[in-house]
Amino acid sequence: MIFGRREKRPALLTFDRILVPLSGTEADDGPLRLTAILLAGTAGQAFLLHVIEIPFERQLDAQDPAAVAFADEALGHGEAFLAEHEVQVETGIAQARAAGAAIVDDAVERRANLIVMGLRYKRRFGGGWDAGRTVPYVMRNSTAPVWCLRAETEELAHTP
Repeated sequence: MIFGRREKRPALLTFDRILVPLSGTEADDGPLRLTAILLAGTAGQAFLLHVIEIPFERQLDAQDPAAVAFADEALGHGEAFLAEHEVQVETGIAQARAAGAAIVDDAVERRANLIVMGLRYKRRFGGGWDAGRTVPYVMRNSTAPVWCLRAETEELAHTP
């Protein structure tokens, strides 16, 4: 297909319902910046989600005021950042046994057409890099595209 004028070209990136799971760490910064760029000047909406993981030995509806306060702080930071960039935002907190499943379910429920999530640089026992269990789960099970941004780290710059 050949287009004669620029106006007739379809947009390459047309995401208007973006789910951004927040961990409350430095890994949230990249996904928030990317979401602001993708939704700037559009009628699109960002959905910020923080998942409180509940261990199996506790009831799933158990109250944890410290975890809720941490979630509120993380969501407040994200909401303020996106509001500063004039992006429409909704926030939510979910309690689940595993964050990955809660993220995938929330994306389906909100009809998100993109998930943008952060990943901290982590090393596990033995020194190897590890993506954890949440990001791989979301990448395997999400019906929406998933963009994962690894947080910057000084540690790699000093590795021989």
